[in-house]
Amino acid sequence: MATLESSCTLPTAEGTVLMQVYHDPATGPDKPWVVSSSGDLDGREGVLVRLHDACFTSEILRSVKCDCEAQLRESQRLIAAEGGVLIYTPHEGRGIGLAKKVAAYRLQHEQNLDTVDANRALGEPDEARTYTCVPLMLRNLGVRSIRLLSNNPFKANALRALGVTVVRMESLWKADVSDLCLSYVQAKVARMGHIAPPSPKGELPARRGDQGASSASSAPSSCSASDSSLDASAAELCISCDDEEGPPLFRWARPSPEEEASPLAAADEEEAPTAAGRLPAGRLPAAHASELLLDLAASMR
Repeated sequence: MATLESSCTLPTAEGTVLMQVYHDPATGPDKPWVVSSSGDLDGREGVLVRLHDACFTSEILRSVKCDCEAQLRESQRLIAAEGGVLIYTPHEGRGIGLAKKVAAYRLQHEQNLDTVDANRALGEPDEARTYTCVPLMLRNLGVRSIRLLSNNPFKANALRALGVTVVRMESLWKADVSDLCLSYVQAKVARMGHIAPPSPKGELPARRGDQGASSASSAPSSCSASDSSLDASAAELCISCDDEEGPPLFRWARPSPEEEASPLAAADEEEAPTAAGRLPAGRLPAAHASELLLDLAASMR
């Protein structure tokens, strides 16, 4: 179980915050989780929360391959304005670590792979992030429910599976990004089910030089807990349990026409999570993923 190691009040450019440092055995002693909060949050509903994963390349080296730093700064501004929580996680590169993330960058450049295929070429899952310590952090602040600042339904589903009440998602988009970053955004929307950035025509903007815009439609800038655009996205959560000794691997993929007609056809409906907390192998619509993730989280406690 995660433990609170230390805390202090910290003056920042956005105002004074309460800074807390947690240790989570799952990520190791050299990878702290940092919580920055502002305002009186005890007992509050619908608290603005940003679950932000470390990005050395953009936040320190100012890489233009992604918009992580821009999302971090905008989150800090929004949270300072109304109060809320920033949780800074050590999950660099969607959890695969900095060294493997850099190796994936090289494959993207040399073999023209997108972020998903580059990870897979390295034998890594699309998602290696876990957030089991987040409910404790929110409880310690007295937060009762949250509005999640994110474009990624995986995060909302993962938190709900752990018992966090996510009232809605509120998307974060930088208006002007580099061509490299836009390509990255397009891959996350098309292949991982992220909320698409808004555009005047309601379409995913094309990179400069592309012939026409993508046909992917734009989701609203915020999604309520009951909004089908949050869970029933164009993507599926695919769960691979080929390695009986390792953790389940999470992959996003678009359903085939046959699977759209029968969403659970490719999953073994009789198979249930084992005592070890594993999930059945197969492909599941994102709308059904939360239920299985909840079973997994319960078995790991």
